Amino acid sequence: MNTKILSSVLLTLILSLALVSAATYSISTSTPNTLSKTNSQASFTITNPSATTLNLSVVLPTTISDGSHTITITPNSALVFNNLGTGQSATVALTYTGDTTNFKIGNFASNIVVNAVSSTDSTDTLSQNIPLTFSNTFCKYGDNSSSDLSISEVTINNYDNSDDDSEWRPLDEVTIKVKVENAGSEKVSNVYVELGLLDSTGKSVIGSLDNLDNKKISLSTISDGKTKTAEFKFNVPVDFEEENYQLVVKAYKSGSESTICTSKSSDLGSTYYETISGTRETDEGKQVVLNNIIFSPEVTAQCGDKVQVSGEVVNIGDTDYSERVKVTMYNKELGISQEKIINDDLDQGDSITVDFEFDIPSTAKEKLYVLEFRTYYDYDQVYGIISDQIFSKSITVKGNCNVVSTQKVQITAQLDPETPEAIAGKQIIVNAKLNNPGSANNYAVSVYGNSAWSSLVSIDPQSISLTQGQSGDVSIVLNIDKEATGDKQFTIRAVSGNQTVEQNVVLSITQPESETGSALVENIKANWFIYVIVLVNVVLIVAIILVIRRMLSPRKRSSFD
Repeated sequence: MNTKILSSVLLTLILSLALVSAATYSISTSTPNTLSKTNSQASFTITNPSATTLNLSVVLPTTISDGSHTITITPNSALVFNNLGTGQSATVALTYTGDTTNFKIGNFASNIVVNAVSSTDSTDTLSQNIPLTFSNTFCKYGDNSSSDLSISEVTINNYDNSDDDSEWRPLDEVTIKVKVENAGSEKVSNVYVELGLLDSTGKSVIGSLDNLDNKKISLSTISDGKTKTAEFKFNVPVDFEEENYQLVVKAYKSGSESTICTSKSSDLGSTYYETISGTRETDEGKQVVLNNIIFSPEVTAQCGDKVQVSGEVVNIGDTDYSERVKVTMYNKELGISQEKIINDDLDQGDSITVDFEFDIPSTAKEKLYVLEFRTYYDYDQVYGIISDQIFSKSITVKGNCNVVSTQKVQITAQLDPETPEAIAGKQIIVNAKLNNPGSANNYAVSVYGNSAWSSLVSIDPQSISLTQGQSGDVSIVLNIDKEATGDKQFTIRAVSGNQTVEQNVVLSITQPESETGSALVENIKANWFIYVIVLVNVVLIVAIILVIRRMLSPRKRSSFD
């Protein structure tokens, strides 16, 4: 019973204290106009609607921040107002300073605090918060509420990530569609849709997207009550970082963006932007890929063509790979099995070009061929990882396949170095070369037209097989008649099926020197050392004879004898 009485007394006391502390008056405030990149000033009014005279003091926030960037708030008017009577108002003005170039998209606010005190009772106080907002949108001058344009739909499709269209990995293929509606009563001309992407610091990185034709798309004129759609297609760059990005769009009238621009849509997660999560591949078998494979010729090649291949080896993963990477190219039907070694590190976001080259066989079938590529990496004496994916590129082979060439074999001839001159009565060797520019053939080789001045000794070989572009040598040996002299001609013939090719050869034949003189000269040339010894001996014998003769001849007596 005593406990209940005590509780009742305490409750009554608390209520009494609350009534005493509650203000006996009120104040009303207007909402400060929103700050933006193009509007650095704001103001608001405070009105005393009560019968109590009030003393007011205003506390402004010192800064407004987006988490990375900050603006500083400073007053442009008085912040203390005394003896504000019934129905009277006070105006507060302020401004901000600071670099807003890379301020994030969105609304960022801090509170203004208004403190009121009764001029007759210092214990009769009241505090009221007023939000001060800095708004940054993709529209250069801020969104215009009177604009007839509205973004009725934004669709993001990441074709390489069906689970989450707003999670982007390097090389992902993304399409964004923006539908713009003219809700006004008149047509709007020169309408553009622009796409933007800001990193975690607010910096624009839209220019880093691969294969984005243009960040601005013209929708020309949109009639009243009608809609048009802009479509953006691109690939996520290989060096896309693991962080959050802001995807933004805007629709505006070119030349009048200050009055007709909108950048908000209910399809965007935060009204003015969509948060994009940048991620890198964590699966080891999918981290090093071959991208942007290009053939030259690009789509169709003929049999016999040389095809050049280039591609980009890209690390889209979250791991650095050092020392070397291998890439293979394979197609069984075309007889292709090649590999290229890249002796270099491949860190996250790195891209290195690799080149191949192959010939289309002349016997290939005319059809579509698929070439397969794989990557090998994480090298330490051996490659620790082989790519899970087989990267492929197709090429169509058509034309010039299994065609019999009309080009004929070409024949040239010259004397062998062993028989540099054609001499009557001697043997001569003629070297013939057959060059085949056409399709593969077997050729039978013969000679004619020589029987009047020489006889055929041999043709080696008498039959020769040549593939397209191949050359072969044939040796022809003739015995020249002793009486032959002057210019003589014979013909080399090559026959393959019903195709015959002939080449005339002209030889200038000379008579040999006289046999006696020639034999003597040849003997001296061959035995010159012996002849020198004989000559020396003869000289010695003559000298000895002269000495003996001098010794044996009688001396003349002197006159004194």
